Amino acid sequence: MAEGDKRRAVTTRIIWIVIGVFFLIMVVSQIMILFGTGFRTEVATLYQATESIGFKGVFVRDEKLVSYNVNGIIRYTHKDGSKVGKGAVIAQIYKSRNDIALQQRIDDLVSQRDVLADVQSLVGADTSQLDSFSTQITEKHAKLLEYIYEGDYESASSLKSDILNLQSKREIVKGTETSYAEKIARIDGEIASLRAEVTSEPYDIYITETGYFVSTVDGYEDKLSTANVFDLTAEDIDRITSSDISQSERKGVIGKLVGDYKWYMVGVLDTVRLGTVFEGASVSMRVGSSGQQVRADIVSLKKLGDGRSLAVFRFDMFLDEHIASRVEQVRLLLDDYNGIMIPNSALRVSDEDGSVGVYVQDGIIARFKKVRQILSQEDYTLVADTSGQEGYLALYDNIIVEGRDLHEGKIIR
Repeated sequence: MAEGDKRRAVTTRIIWIVIGVFFLIMVVSQIMILFGTGFRTEVATLYQATESIGFKGVFVRDEKLVSYNVNGIIRYTHKDGSKVGKGAVIAQIYKSRNDIALQQRIDDLVSQRDVLADVQSLVGADTSQLDSFSTQITEKHAKLLEYIYEGDYESASSLKSDILNLQSKREIVKGTETSYAEKIARIDGEIASLRAEVTSEPYDIYITETGYFVSTVDGYEDKLSTANVFDLTAEDIDRITSSDISQSERKGVIGKLVGDYKWYMVGVLDTVRLGTVFEGASVSMRVGSSGQQVRADIVSLKKLGDGRSLAVFRFDMFLDEHIASRVEQVRLLLDDYNGIMIPNSALRVSDEDGSVGVYVQDGIIARFKKVRQILSQEDYTLVADTSGQEGYLALYDNIIVEGRDLHEGKIIR
């Protein structure tokens, strides 16, 4: 046989071998897909679940707009949510941004000076307070790290003066520092120099009553109040919750004051799921993405003609986390239940009697076991603990939550 023919024969043989291997792999893979189980199990264990109703709630509070009538750049003297007293300066109007920057620097230096002046009073004190100062510093550092981890940088920054105060006191008591008089004098000089650079005095904006200040407004301040909370309709609430509520720019308005003695929330709820909830009941609610749990009283509950109810809740606590919010996602907590939590994907209907149950792994065999449903959620269902009852799910059974073509007695590997 010529050399060329031999080479072609070898090449042809290799090609047929490759085709054969490919065909074999394809056949094996199809067999595995056809007959393979691909099952996954979860152990049946006890859980406690809370039945709840989710809805969008509208905050209704007594809010008063804070106005001003001068031109310039606003500098707020209190952060949002701060409680301010009658006659307090809530903001200042400056003529230039440079003056604001200078004033901010002056305020920081005054704060440092006050800390050092407080510490100076401990000169000559005994060392008995050292352990106390060290413990407080450790606690403040832990709180600082917690704020940073949570992304609450404003609260983290507020700890700066506290930590400086404690560290300076510790140094004085230890004798590492003998006096801060020189530092105080240097700071006083810097403050005087900066004040000389300010081109004009700011215009102070005072408030006329006590409340919690918020620098943003949303346009509902003069439309929603505790005086008209019981006049709101489901249409009003639907319109507010479906609209895009954002900061509203209002000429001559610098913010608002929120009263702390009357807070309401109004929402439209699913009547069918209310169960034993009634007007006058005291209930628990989770408010907002933080899941803050609060107590509230249902002061009004009106059934609507479309299977929903209009509810008015009165809070028994001040919700400082939500002082700037108008609409929040809320869950009204109903009853607590104990049982076995199983994924909805595991539920099956028996071909024999139509009963609801799950398949469990019994050695290498799939067995069907009935369940008694207690509470259905979006992804999971809570079922009763039926341990010891023939044919029913028991604690610690291996529930098959994923599997193909499951049936009684199927062999699974």
